[in-house]
Amino acid sequence: RNGFSMSSVSHVPSSLKPKRTLRNGLLLLSAVALLGFIGFRVYQAQARAGKAKVAPATVMQLKVAELVTVQPSAFEQTLPLSGALDPYTQAVVSARASGEIQSVNVREGQSVKKGQVLAALVNTTYQAQYQQAVSNVASAKSALDLAQTDYNNNATLVKEGFISKMALQKLDVALANASAQLRNAEEAQVIARRALGEATIVAPVSGVISASKVNAGDTVAIGSAMFSIVNTDRFELVAPISAEQIGALHPGQTVQLTSAGVAQPFVGRVDRINPAAQNGSRSYSVYIAVDNATGQLKSGMFAQGQIVLAARANALTVPATAIHSVGSRRFVYILKDGKLAEQDVTLGARASDAIDAPVEVASGVTNGDQVVRLDLGVLKAGVDVQIVAEQSAAVGSTAEAKP
Repeated sequence: RNGFSMSSVSHVPSSLKPKRTLRNGLLLLSAVALLGFIGFRVYQAQARAGKAKVAPATVMQLKVAELVTVQPSAFEQTLPLSGALDPYTQAVVSARASGEIQSVNVREGQSVKKGQVLAALVNTTYQAQYQQAVSNVASAKSALDLAQTDYNNNATLVKEGFISKMALQKLDVALANASAQLRNAEEAQVIARRALGEATIVAPVSGVISASKVNAGDTVAIGSAMFSIVNTDRFELVAPISAEQIGALHPGQTVQLTSAGVAQPFVGRVDRINPAAQNGSRSYSVYIAVDNATGQLKSGMFAQGQIVLAARANALTVPATAIHSVGSRRFVYILKDGKLAEQDVTLGARASDAIDAPVEVASGVTNGDQVVRLDLGVLKAGVDVQIVAEQSAAVGSTAEAKP
């Protein structure tokens, strides 16, 4: 027996050994499969990262439309403006006499000439008053003639000593009274003649009847509005200009205008400038005179255009979008020997407030230089440039990293 008992050693039943072996094998296979899956996912991620890497840009592609060739051209510095076209000459015809309207001779839209009869009032009363005034003048003239004759006769008698000077003085007073009565009668005749004339309503200006507010048989009072007349031969546009820009304007400057209702552009000129700012703003009214030579312009049309502040025949310009600023430095991107370069420039006047308005370049570029006309952001100077015409071309690399 040697000190040991065989019964103290534990034994695994033979029926459980296959089950344990199967379980251990399954666990091992699961671990291997998990490790394989993880390794595959890591490989996929690395492959995608490798494909996403792009070789650094070595060539920049620029479309033809993204470049502009600098060359001398006509340059105009302009100031935009807009406003409605109002007749330069217009009038409201009001009644200057009261009474019943006998006739109306014009209609709205009809052209009239200055002095043309528009309407007439019943003038029976005014005619009678005038005739009475005429008679009063004739009577006063007769009285004055008689007083003058008496005075002359008695003056002779005074010289001959037949009557006293006292009697002549009385005749002198009578002569003065007769003369005053004639003047009063003549003034009354002028008033009566004017009243009779105002019973006939005439056009104070030439133009077109824009409004007729009366008809035959109506009764009007003094001051009643009867007609409106506008002269369409010349119009006026009133435009507000800011205080910062008003100093550049002066009478006589040319204004290029357009209107949605007119096929061709038309021209105006600065007629006058209001020296006082408008209430509640810092803008000044500028009055633009526009001749309606073609007859196409109508009252109330909205027009817009620009005032030519300065004009030069040959100037080197670049679009405002081509100019870059860093502090006080101004530069453009220019093509030089097939590469992109930064070129410092000295600028002059800007044509207008438009985003791509031409800007004068006093120095920095020369005739024939090619400049990047659009703001493409910060570009890398020294890179090679390839000019393409395809619309799909874009700034970027022409090479792609190969796996």
